[in-house]
Amino acid sequence: MIKNYNLLILIFSTLFSYGQSITFQQNTSAAAKKFKLVQKLNKTGDSLILATDNEKIKEVDILNADYLETIEINNSNGKINLRHLTIGNYVVQAKIGTHWIVMYLEKRDLKAEGIKTTDVNIEGNVGITISKNSMDSLSLPKEHSNKLHLDDNEMYWAVYESNTGFSSQRTMSLKFPEEIYDLIYRIELEMKSKVGKDNTLQVYEVFNKPNFMFKQLNNKNYYKSKSSEHFNVEPLYNSEEKKKT
Repeated sequence: MIKNYNLLILIFSTLFSYGQSITFQQNTSAAAKKFKLVQKLNKTGDSLILATDNEKIKEVDILNADYLETIEINNSNGKINLRHLTIGNYVVQAKIGTHWIVMYLEKRDLKAEGIKTTDVNIEGNVGITISKNSMDSLSLPKEHSNKLHLDDNEMYWAVYESNTGFSSQRTMSLKFPEEIYDLIYRIELEMKSKVGKDNTLQVYEVFNKPNFMFKQLNNKNYYKSKSSEHFNVEPLYNSEEKKKT
């Protein structure tokens, strides 16, 4: 559940070379100060850095009315990719101990707003000049796997877990079909490698997005339910099953 706090807000803004800007609002509450929580964007502005002196950051949620992503950290520091977020406002909440530290960010499309984005000097927590072509987003081939055909107008719940042998990270979010096809293409490459062979991916069909997201936010393992009226508990795609074929 999202917690409410009285905040003193510090605002940081940075610019992507491809014309997208993120404005980030820190949480300066007593709880954040207690944990000496570092909250900042990285120099290129495409990731959020969170760190404490020694308290474990259990997980981070990024959400708005149409989106929910949960990243399990289980470490005293973490770097969270923001490049995949679409334009809009988001709540970011980090769980440290029994506390939820709530932050906010806004992602804007400066090109759509008619703002020049080439060689812009950035003021705020970042003071660098970014050239127009210094950063290109990764684009994987759009290949359909195992004859999986998804509805272009629907979003699907994807659960991706990275297991390196030293640590694991689980990322869960609603994604459109093209993003799902990219994830499937990637996981099937990883399963053939020594480093990524233990990574997993499950994709679920969601019937009622608002109700599903509400329950998932309150119970991170809701997608593992044996039955539900809000989503199909049998995954449309399961990389573990693919390994058996």
